[in-house]
Formats: sequence, C-alpha cells, structure tokens
Amino acid sequence: MEFDVRGLLVIAVAAIGAVFVGLTLLIVLSKAWRDWREQWCRRRRRTLEPKVRAYAQGVYDSVLSALDGHPSNADRAVLEEIFFDLIAGTSWSERGRAIRAFDQLGYVDRYLDDLHQGNWWERASAAERLGRSGARRTIDQLAAALGDEVAEVRLRAAAALGVLGGVSAVRPLIHSLSEDNRWATIRIADIITDMGPDVVDELVAAFPELNENARVATLEILAGIGDRRTAPWLRERLDDDSADVCSRAAAALGAVGDTDAGPRLQQALEHDAWPVRAMAAKSLGMLLYAPAIADLCDLLRDREWWVRINAAEALRTLGPDGLDALERMLGDRDEFARHQAVLMLEEAGVLDEEVDRLTAIEPARRSAAQMFVGRCVEAGQFGRLRELSIKHPDPQIREILLGLIPADPVARGGLA
Repeated sequence: MEFDVRGLLVIAVAAIGAVFVGLTLLIVLSKAWRDWREQWCRRRRRTLEPKVRAYAQGVYDSVLSALDGHPSNADRAVLEEIFFDLIAGTSWSERGRAIRAFDQLGYVDRYLDDLHQGNWWERASAAERLGRSGARRTIDQLAAALGDEVAEVRLRAAAALGVLGGVSAVRPLIHSLSEDNRWATIRIADIITDMGPDVVDELVAAFPELNENARVATLEILAGIGDRRTAPWLRERLDDDSADVCSRAAAALGAVGDTDAGPRLQQALEHDAWPVRAMAAKSLGMLLYAPAIADLCDLLRDREWWVRINAAEALRTLGPDGLDALERMLGDRDEFARHQAVLMLEEAGVLDEEVDRLTAIEPARRSAAQMFVGRCVEAGQFGRLRELSIKHPDPQIREILLGLIPADPVARGGLA
C-alpha cells in the first residue's frame, strides 16, 4: 500500500510538472508568435502605406493600381489600420478618396454583415468600425442598430453616428435619448454635444416628440453647445409643465449667455419647485444680473440647501454690490441666511481680508473690521475665525480673535 501511494505521488508530481512545462512552452510560443506577427505587420505597413497615401493624393486613379492588385488576406488587417489613420487625419480631399477606396476594397460590406451577427461583441465591433470607416451610406443601418437589445451595441452605434455626422445621423441619435438607462442617455448626449451647432435646429424640431427624459437631455445638450440663437426658444421652456424641463431651461439660459433672460429668470426664483429656483439663481449670477440682488437675498432663507448655495454664489459673482448684500445678510433674522452669508464671504476671501485689518492703523478701518468679525460671530458661523485664531501669522490678531470668539461655541449655538 505504501509503495502504491508513493507511486501515485510521483505520477501526480510528474503530471503537474508536465502541465507547468506545457503552459510555459505555450506562453513562450504565443509571445514569440505575437512578436513575429507585430514585426511582420510593421514591415508590411512600411511597404503598403506609401502606396495607399499616393493613391489618396491622386497619384493613382485606382487603389488596386496602387496596391498592384487585390490585397491578400494577410495584408487586409494592415491595410485596415492604414486606412483608419488616413480617414481620421488627412485633408478633406485625401480623406474622401481614402473613404471610397476603403469601401471599394469590401471592408464596409463586411462590417455591415457583422452588424447583424448573433454575437453582440461582433455587432459592437462592427458598429465602431463603421464609424471609423467614414462611410455615410451606412447611417441607416447604424440607426437601426440603436434598437439593438444590447446596450453596448447601441452605444457603439450612437458613437459611430456621431462620427459620421450630418442631419440624417442626428435624428436617430436624438430619439435614442429616450433610453431608459440614464448612463446611456448621458453618453449619447455627449456624442450629440460634440457634433456642435449644426445639430441645434434638429434638436429644437424634435423636442415636442420626445419623452421627458429626452427633453431634459436635449436642454442639457443645448446648454453644452452654447448657441445663443436658442435663447428665445429656451425662455419659452420656462413655462413648461415639467419642473425638470424648467430647471434645465433655466440652467441653459445661463450657459448660452442670454443677457435678455434676466427678468424671466428673476420670476423663476418664485417657482414652486426648488430645482427651478436653484438653477434660476445660478444663471442670474452667470449673467451678472444685478436687479435680482434683493430676490437672491430672499433665497438665502430658502429651506432647500441647494437653492441657498446657488443664491449665495450668484451674489458673490455679482461683485461689490453682491458682496455688500451678503454682508448685510449677516444680521438677518434667518439662521440659514446668516450661515450662508458667512460661508460665501469666507469663500470670497472677504473674511480673511477683514481679519487682517483688525490691526489697521486707521481707526475707522480697524473698527469696521472688528464690527464685521463680531457680526460673523453673532451669526453663529465662526469655524474659519477659530482656525485663524490659531494659525494667523500675526500674534496680535490671534489674540484679538481669541477675545472675540466664544470659548464654548456649542453653548452659543455656533458651528466650530
């Protein structure tokens, strides 16, 4: 029995050793094959690329003449990469010849066949290659692929349509914004945004036909493109029944720089939905609309944190008048408003400037600084002051601050 066990152990060790040796040989041979293949491809590219470029530049009337006949199967992968590089980076005239030659060599038809294969990764790869091919005759089939059951195929098809461009490519992309998958919608929206101002008219025309998610995405796209021609149309969207549409329209008006939108956005500060109030406040700051300062101060009392943040940021953006308004809010009856005013004055650097003036030579300036710091303390938000009382380089200012800040902030209702 003992002899049998040892024999089995020897056999097992030998078998394991044989497996490891086999795997090692396989890895070595595989790497050798890849290295040889890469070297061969580089050599063939050095031979084929000058011929293809000569054809693209008009030296040859036919790509087959440039290549001395139909390419071999081994050369087709090398030629594929050469053409992709040419299509992506040459002048328009050379690019057009390269696209036509690529199609004539049968690559595009092969990709179209693969676009209908059973394996989703083959369909996805085909969609991507069709985009790189520059063949606009494939737009309809890529548009059909936007209905594929696999999300990755749909996204690759959308990206390909974005590369091919043109009105016929834009329309199916816009309707694909209705994707249930929010991440997919975002990616498609990015693709359309990258297509630039040429898509604006199509977006506006398609808007009434879209579901709410797609309409929100459309407004985000228009904001990203930033075409001011859309401003009157965007202002009309502020009356939409959907709060999400209204809020994105308000944001878009700031993004496109519609200086005529101030009064409408100021009215939107009273909207029942807080996202609309928040976006309207943000855009008023972006547009530097000073007449809204009083209303923005009122929003510092809003129950929604995001509204208060955007209103305070807008006031800071409005320059000296806005900063003066924030300083006046330090004595407001509303705790939220006081805290938000202090935080924004800190962010604007005003608080640090006033602290530095606590030892100013001019009595009036010194007194104003002490009053300002005292109001920040009374507002109950003095975390930055406590930090400066420890770290400020001037020991005299540190001593003054220690005298102004309560020893027990919790007892005073402050935030350390």
